[in-house]
Amino acid sequence: MSKYLNPTDPGAFDDWTLKEPSPAFKKLCPRCSGYGGWNLTLNAYGLHPGMEDTQENRHRFSHFRAMCDHCSGWGYVHESNQCIGHEWKFVENLGRCYNRYECIKCHVTSDVDSGD
Repeated sequence: MSKYLNPTDPGAFDDWTLKEPSPAFKKLCPRCSGYGGWNLTLNAYGLHPGMEDTQENRHRFSHFRAMCDHCSGWGYVHESNQCIGHEWKFVENLGRCYNRYECIKCHVTSDVDSGD
């Protein structure tokens, strides 16, 4: 069992708000269900002294969170996207910190600059 929550676990979306679709991305992301990410650990960090205990403050400062790597945090994907959750595999280094990855399920590629 993983020590972190998965998007299917209870509490994964506590204190998150649904994102709005964009003109380019209208299909609900099958991995994060429109939230753009999920909680890995609830209440991993205490709120700063004097900070009000609100949904937004817990979301931004208290929970240890992950951005969805399927929709890149948008919450939605392009309508042509049929993959149910990318599983990235390193393909090649394109120079310095610039790397290419390929989804082993749908074979789409993503070029990432890990130096940022």
